[in-house]
Amino acid sequence: MPILKIQKNISLAPLTTFKIGGPAKYFVEVSDEEALLEALQFAKENNLEIFVLGGGSNILISDDGFDGLVIKIQDARYKIQENKIEVSAGASLSSVVNLAMQNSLSGLEWASGIPGTVGGAIRGNAGIPLGCMADNAESVEVIKVQPLVSQRLNLRKSECKFAYRNSIFKENKDLIIISAVLKLEKGDQEEINNKIKEIIKKRSDTVHPNPKKPSSGSFFKNPKVENQELINRFEKDTGQKAIDSKIPAGWLIDEVGLRGKKIGGAAVSEKHANFVVNVGNAKAQDIVMLSSVIKMKVRDELGVQLQEEVQYVGF
Repeated sequence: MPILKIQKNISLAPLTTFKIGGPAKYFVEVSDEEALLEALQFAKENNLEIFVLGGGSNILISDDGFDGLVIKIQDARYKIQENKIEVSAGASLSSVVNLAMQNSLSGLEWASGIPGTVGGAIRGNAGIPLGCMADNAESVEVIKVQPLVSQRLNLRKSECKFAYRNSIFKENKDLIIISAVLKLEKGDQEEINNKIKEIIKKRSDTVHPNPKKPSSGSFFKNPKVENQELINRFEKDTGQKAIDSKIPAGWLIDEVGLRGKKIGGAAVSEKHANFVVNVGNAKAQDIVMLSSVIKMKVRDELGVQLQEEVQYVGF
């Protein structure tokens, strides 16, 4: 039986891509299923809420921290069988993109340059217009946290209830992802590698803010818009089609003149308006206030209600 090293009052800010947030009351790193079950037992015995931390992207941790047990899954094992990769939840998404390329497996190139872990990406059905986790996930292995004995389940893709930036795992916090089987296709290694380089270049040219200004990734979901006049304006302005009547949140934020808007240490990125960045010792409260201003201005001026893609933790 592994002996868990449960730590107290561990600062969470360095473990997030935002570099913001207070301490975890309790914190533990687990590298296998046995250790995870032991951590869950500790939480149960001490009546603690749990939060599973992946790569720390797509989250904003409260300035007060998290009053429970934060479990960081470090397991990054993988197994390749023909055109499938079985991979643990703690593996970084970028390492799996690279692994697929090295094995001439195509279909995951869209994820190039996206931060975070496989578990976090599946939970939020991470993606870009070129693809998302739902396109690749064949099955997901989870631990279902039960009052008595936690249970191991294997969910088929149809049971994962994938939707735009959503899944059953986001709706049900009692389901902890431990691994997944990703289905890919045999391809040409050089072609795959070139596509990866092209996508990473495009991301760094148009999306990624300055690495010295930490962010959580895309802050708002791209909303579905009912106003045809606004859709026409977007299409004329960008030369892009509004697929499924969705308009990029960044374009809407730009339309109301908020690019560069700053509150405290938080700002709307000058490079891409759907990135909120930490321009210097930002507090979680600065981010929340800035988010509130953005939502209000977009709603009042364009009649569109934005919704955060970022998950608030400990609020």
